[in-house]
Parts: sequence; C-alpha cells; structure tokens
Amino acid sequence: MNSLFPDKLWNYKNFNMVTELDIAGEFIYDGVHMLNQIEVINQDSMLFSLLYHVSVGIERLQKIVLVLWEKVELDTHEEFEKSLITHSHIALNERICRSANLKMNIRENDFLQLLTIFYKSARYNRFNLESQYSREQKMFAKFIKKYISLDKLQYHFITNKILISNDVKELLGRVIGGLSKKYYQLVYEGCTKNQTYTYELRSGSKAEKIFLSNYPQNSLQRQKMDERVALKELLVYFRNSEDSNSFTRFLDGIEPLELDIGLVNEYIQEICKGIVPQSLIDEVEYLYGENEYSVERLEMVDAIGNTDIIFDMQDIHQCFLLMDDFVNGSHNCKKFAEVFPEKLEMVEDECIDEVLDGIAEICKKFLEGKIESASFIIEIKSYYTKFVKFYNYEQDDADI
Repeated sequence: MNSLFPDKLWNYKNFNMVTELDIAGEFIYDGVHMLNQIEVINQDSMLFSLLYHVSVGIERLQKIVLVLWEKVELDTHEEFEKSLITHSHIALNERICRSANLKMNIRENDFLQLLTIFYKSARYNRFNLESQYSREQKMFAKFIKKYISLDKLQYHFITNKILISNDVKELLGRVIGGLSKKYYQLVYEGCTKNQTYTYELRSGSKAEKIFLSNYPQNSLQRQKMDERVALKELLVYFRNSEDSNSFTRFLDGIEPLELDIGLVNEYIQEICKGIVPQSLIDEVEYLYGENEYSVERLEMVDAIGNTDIIFDMQDIHQCFLLMDDFVNGSHNCKKFAEVFPEKLEMVEDECIDEVLDGIAEICKKFLEGKIESASFIIEIKSYYTKFVKFYNYEQDDADI
C-alpha cells in the first residue's frame, strides 16, 4: 500500500484507472490511425488491426467508467472484479447506462454490437475449419452500408469490394469519437463522485488527442486530417523557408541522395498515413550501395530528429576555432573583429551569451578605432580563458 495514499480503494480508482485511461487512449488512437491506412475493405489484416485496437480501447474505457460509477467495496471487490471479466461491449454499456444514465444513439449501439461480435468470436474465426471466412469484413461492410447512402459508396474497379473512402473514414471517426468522448465525460464526472484525478491525461499523449479533441461531431477523422496537413506544412517549410538555425545548417551540410523525383509525391502519400514505404527504403539502400556511403553519413542522417543532440555545437566549435586561432596564432585583429560577431550570432545556446557577453561590442569599438590592437588582444584573451572552460564542458556533454 502507498504510504502517502493509504486508502486502498482510492488508490485503485485513482492510480490504477488513470493508467488504464492512458492505455485505452493509446489503443483507440492506434485504431483510428490504422483506419487511415486501409484502402479497400478486403485488406483483412489491416481491418482486423483497426477493429482489434478499437475494441480493446473502448472495452477498457467502459470498465474504467464502471469502476468509478458502480459500488465497489473492499469486502466485495473480488466479486466486482470478476464481473469485469467480459468482452461484451454491449453488456458493459448496459451496466453503464443503468449506473450513469448514459444515452447512446442507434449508430453507436450498432457499432458496439459489431465490436462485441468481433472480439468475442469473429477474431478467431479463421482458426476454425467450419467457420465463415473474413467474418469481420462482412460485418464491417454491413455496418457501412447501413449508415452511408448508396450514392456515396465506392467500390474497387477489379474486386468490387468497398473502398474505405473519406466518407467511410468520417463515419467511423464520428462513431469512435462520439463513444470515446461520452465515456470520457463519465470518467470526468465519476472523479467528482470519488474525489479522484482519474481523468488526468499525459500532455501530448495519444489519449489526450482522443479524449480532449474538439472537432465537429466529435470526428477523430478530422484530427487525422489536421495531422496530415501539419506534416505537409512542415515539408513546405523545409522546401521554401529561408530561415536558418544550427539544425537547418546541419541539414544543409548533408549532400542529398539522387532519389527518383517522380516517386517523391507517392512517398509523401504513404508517410502521411504513418507508413515509410518499402520502395523508398529499397531506393535508399540501392543508392547507399552504389555510392558506398560511409558510417559517418549514416550517423549524420540518424542525428536528424534526435533532440538529445546539440546542433549548436557546430557553431560553437566554429567560434572556438576562430578565437583559438586568434589567441594562439594569427592575431589578425581586423579579420577577427569582423567575422567573430557574425559567427557568434548564429549560436542559439543562451549559456554562451553569458560567457561571451560584451565581446561583440568590443569588436565593434575596435573597428571604430576606439580600442588599440594591444588592448583588444588582451580583452579577447580574457574571454578565451572563460570560453575554453565552457567549450570543454559542452564537448563532454554533447553527442555531436
């Protein structure tokens, strides 16, 4: 038992369930993510993954609601826990409706029925010799046909199977989003009843995206659209922006591969679905082999997106080399005074501002003839002593 929170029942409803809420959100998000990768209904493995993830996520979410709304006592907790050993989304929802006065629309109830049948029996159908093949495909098609008008249904031109069009994705996005938001609202209200903080979500988590999203008609599909748009805007930024910092200069220093420009848009289409296309991987591997790229290039490319790497170290290194050469070598005061402030301005590390605070002003005064060369050299050497300590410390701490 937690010594800070000695109430075992409160711990169960608070700590156990807040973790379960995070897990439920992860599963639901991954299900919606898979929905956006499916193109045709007969992609059985992808359809299975969609239904499996959503089934698990919704079921766990339902059970969290019951923990917070039904009467759970220490002396009868085992009986209550046994009652949660079920995969019937319909039965769990009926218990919730009795305890919390929840109302579902017909479409949501039908979807819960679909999840119940899938999880209790259809997901194992292919392991049974006499069972119906791809039962989940037929169930899913029946649900789609019921709630999407015939004029909006699209079919594959060869297989005549239903296409998972934007209309289908929007339908599922609204249903899954509606269920998720209704149950999460009951979690929130249940916290008031139990004086717990079960509703809290990790910042930036998948669960936060699911339960705190605010889209018309609770559509989780709109969220996926926003994610795609954000990614594409990032691509446009990298292609067209003239902004510069240590990271972009690092990118500029890597020679690009000669990828097939005609395939780039197809690559982006797949990446926006959350898939790194195998054709892109194959092309990169081929080009690496043709050009005998080194381990050093692999390390440089792998550094992209690694937030543990201090890209500023490149610019700090350049500043250090300039000052080291000036102090221990050339003593070309005019060149140093002209170049060093420009290099220093590229560095974004706030700590270096404290170490070299005022050096740009000293360089300016020298160029204006207000400081003689001998005095200028002495001033720079005093900065150099501090800079060496800072540089050595940063070198020990940096990955690049």
